[in-house]
Amino acid sequence: MILPKLFFFFFWSISCLDVHTILNSPVLLCIFPALLTGTHSKKQGEDLSDNDGDEDEDIRDTGAKPVMVYIHGGSYMEGTGNMIDASVLASYGNVIVITLNFRVGVLGFLSTGDQAAKGNYGLLDQIQALRWISENIGYFGGDSNRITVFGSGIGASCVSLLTLSHHSEGLFHRAIIQSGSALSSWAVNYQPVKYTRMLAEKVGCNVLDTLDMVDCLRKKSARELVEQDIQPARYHVAFGPVIDGDVIPDDPEILMEQGEFLNYDIMLGVNQGEGLRFVENVVDSEDGVSGNDFDFSRERIPYEKPLSSCTRTGQIETTLRRAVRLWWRFSPIISGWSPRW
Repeated sequence: MILPKLFFFFFWSISCLDVHTILNSPVLLCIFPALLTGTHSKKQGEDLSDNDGDEDEDIRDTGAKPVMVYIHGGSYMEGTGNMIDASVLASYGNVIVITLNFRVGVLGFLSTGDQAAKGNYGLLDQIQALRWISENIGYFGGDSNRITVFGSGIGASCVSLLTLSHHSEGLFHRAIIQSGSALSSWAVNYQPVKYTRMLAEKVGCNVLDTLDMVDCLRKKSARELVEQDIQPARYHVAFGPVIDGDVIPDDPEILMEQGEFLNYDIMLGVNQGEGLRFVENVVDSEDGVSGNDFDFSRERIPYEKPLSSCTRTGQIETTLRRAVRLWWRFSPIISGWSPRW
């Protein structure tokens, strides 16, 4: 068991711990206990205005609480676990909520597509955090057999990818995937060496050999690396999860077709205005947004992917992939968008 170093403890009844991963990189976990008190603890459906002067009944059970682990978004380049106030969900939902930080950007997802730098370090941080939670959440009153992982946007794609990785098996049991998935165009980087070479060129490293390139990058300061502006193709990412044959063993679409996610209870959610901010200057605002504005089913773009899960440097093939998946066909079913927004 990995013994955590306490970062700070019991601040507003929130426990935050600095857990070291297998790569000796700290992962910050914040645990929000269920602290439901006062009128909100009355039975569901009971008239809160009906107060006979007695103390409100505390209906919380004394057993182990369900656990919800939040994976933050931020285009794999930024973000933090405290993007949400987890204390609200913990209190009203009578659950233990955990937020975590993981490495992002160059430090979390740089990859050469081969053994020089396999990548997926940010996902490994998440997996190590889930491993620690599974082993230790009982000491915080949580039920290790009822762990749900949830997130939106990039966080949703991370959750979706975790359901497809054998490294996550047994670490959680349910997943809530909101406004994104492993099938999103920005979920996986299919050209990792391209953007790593762009970074290497900007900081003066040799780009011909991946081993030499990574060795040179290691000698640069973290600040110098993260300050470089590497622009990805539209609706894609420069540094994100990659198909490494290990953490992500194959293309997510293939893994889903094989049913790799069937070990989990999964809830999916989208809304009618999904991705609206990316096209609000393109479509006619008076006529609104329709499915035809997103129908790129005939438009195909080439992308490069490894010939196999364990490929050598430089071996690539060009195939065709849908530019945008037709998520909008299902959006009227789960609608949370209003023109007033």
